Amino acid sequence: MPPPEPLPAALVGRPFSVTEGRALGIGLARLRRSDLVAPHWGVRAWSAGVALDDRCRALAPALGHGTAFSHLTALALWGLPLPRGHDPARGPLHVVSPRDRRVRRPGVVGHTATAARLGPSVDLRGLPVVDPVTAWSQSAASMTLDDVVTIADALMGRWSTHPQARELDREVLSSAIRAGGRRRGATTARSALELAVPNVWSPRETDLRLLLVRAGITGLSVNEPVHDSDGRLIGYVDVAHLGAKVALEYQGDHHRTDRFTYRDDIRRREAFEDAGWRQVQATDDDLGPLADAFVARVRRLITERGVEES
Repeated sequence: MPPPEPLPAALVGRPFSVTEGRALGIGLARLRRSDLVAPHWGVRAWSAGVALDDRCRALAPALGHGTAFSHLTALALWGLPLPRGHDPARGPLHVVSPRDRRVRRPGVVGHTATAARLGPSVDLRGLPVVDPVTAWSQSAASMTLDDVVTIADALMGRWSTHPQARELDREVLSSAIRAGGRRRGATTARSALELAVPNVWSPRETDLRLLLVRAGITGLSVNEPVHDSDGRLIGYVDVAHLGAKVALEYQGDHHRTDRFTYRDDIRRREAFEDAGWRQVQATDDDLGPLADAFVARVRRLITERGVEES
């Protein structure tokens, strides 16, 4: 069999719909050749990529006007933290359409919404995606309260590299909840927004703060700058009790396995101590099975340093 005929340059290197190919004069026999794959009915691509971006690009040509990637898929495309255990490369793709155009395809969860609740879509690297705060509000019904808080923290912080998904004002998130009306998950989103704070840099910082807040420990700040006696910056504290000068820091495994990070942590801890601070390190165990003992220790340290805690 002779090699496949070259396709028009406009189609090279990207997924395209069969309709688009036919409009450019490509015959059905050519569209069935082995150098093309069919990731979805009516779509042809050069390869079946498994990364989220590849999967979305393979589906995009089949989406009608007004349909956009939404919910957890949109959160992942915006570079926001996802619920634990959710793998965007394996889970179904979420899209939202007007009520009369629900998408029904294998591997796709098709949502619908009224025009008022559909939310604006954004061209994100060539993909139609709902804006990040709408995606957060949409997803609240399928996540735990803590997951919703984590993403709210990320939206008000610097987690995402996209300007539209970082350092947002609380009112922007509140407006998204109101725009969703009585959408499922609205109560969870409102509760999450009450617990969310700006300037959080990682999901585990959120977990650490929520653990302490729910234990009734007050006077906490996040990513607070600490300076030495000469005014030089020592570093930023994940969660700080300013009154007691207790610095609470989450320590992931890279603090143990990365030589540079390990050495820097030693210098940092000594600098904090010289400045009159007590540094407390929290591991995954402290945020999980040993949480009660960790909270009791933090409470004791705060009290010992002259601040009364309930």
